[in-house]
Amino acid sequence: MLLFRFFVATLFAMVFMSPSWAYNYGQSAFSLQRYLDANPNQQPLIEQLSVRVHSQPIPMSTSQSTTQKIAVVLRGSADLPSNQAWIVAFKRRMQELNIDFRLDVFHVEGEADISLTLRTYKRIEAANFDYLIVDGVDGYNRPLLEGILKHGEIKVLLLNAMAPFDAWRLHPPLMYIGIDSVKMIHRLASYLERVLPAKSVVDIISTKEASLNQRYCQIFVNEWNFLGRTARFSYQVADQAESAYHAATEVLDRSVDTLMAHFIFSCTPNIAQGVAQAISERGASTATTNAWLGQESISKASQDGIVMVTVLEMKDNVAIATAEAIKGDIESRLLPRIYMESSLMLTPEMDEQTRQMTFQQATPYSSALWPR
Repeated sequence: MLLFRFFVATLFAMVFMSPSWAYNYGQSAFSLQRYLDANPNQQPLIEQLSVRVHSQPIPMSTSQSTTQKIAVVLRGSADLPSNQAWIVAFKRRMQELNIDFRLDVFHVEGEADISLTLRTYKRIEAANFDYLIVDGVDGYNRPLLEGILKHGEIKVLLLNAMAPFDAWRLHPPLMYIGIDSVKMIHRLASYLERVLPAKSVVDIISTKEASLNQRYCQIFVNEWNFLGRTARFSYQVADQAESAYHAATEVLDRSVDTLMAHFIFSCTPNIAQGVAQAISERGASTATTNAWLGQESISKASQDGIVMVTVLEMKDNVAIATAEAIKGDIESRLLPRIYMESSLMLTPEMDEQTRQMTFQQATPYSSALWPR
């Protein structure tokens, strides 16, 4: 089997490389813009796909001779709201597009269970799928994906990558699809710079998970400094609510001036959950934080004045774009190499009706699945 040709390479990566190596294959936050600058012909194709993603679905006009066999490999357990929402949105759009398909869903934990990753990709290769959708690239699935791409029998759509990998230019995936995290974080930092007083105390709690840190945390730090603002403390913790809770408690204990505005930047939904809990338990604290789509009890934290702004990544549109890309491929359309979706924000200035409309816009198919 082709898959086992990469088994030794994968084990080598696990044993001999440092954990950070798994993400050295990734790109900087500016790779996407550099790619677009070097490939201006991509922009019209991106705009054409964007129109289809944000419009009502147009069903296929021709009948299909075969059922499209599709595999998707998602990170984390099946009960994660993000995974459930992706599947719901993707299936719904595929049905609306009148595509005859069969979807097999696989869940992996990356380095937590490398043997499961190997078994999963072996099953996918043996099953002769037409399309493979993969949530992200790391040092554990990269050699397996490279084998599939070089073999060329399965068309790959890659989720949550910032820009095309230069090393795959000779055997690229059908498309890279994700959230434009650079624009999202720039917009968030710009909003905070406007609403936070100049003498505010700002602390940052980021994650040790390298891919998330690169995609969100470091971009915020760079943008915050670019805006002429500085952070007092910067903590790096595991991407867990409990770890963030302890870090936020320590940060709050070191804040002696309770009259000065205090903001704690939470890098991920898990971190935001722990930070919000710590602030809530403090009671009379003037500290606030940010929240993300998927954080539990967003509404209550917002009502209590704990959450200053909530970022809504338009995850449904990522699933919709994936479905539209498959339809375009079946119809032999020209497709962009990459498609990045935008994000929205919920702010205190919004009334309840506007908040509800904004939330619905961000989650047109999966709003009922997300914690509110």
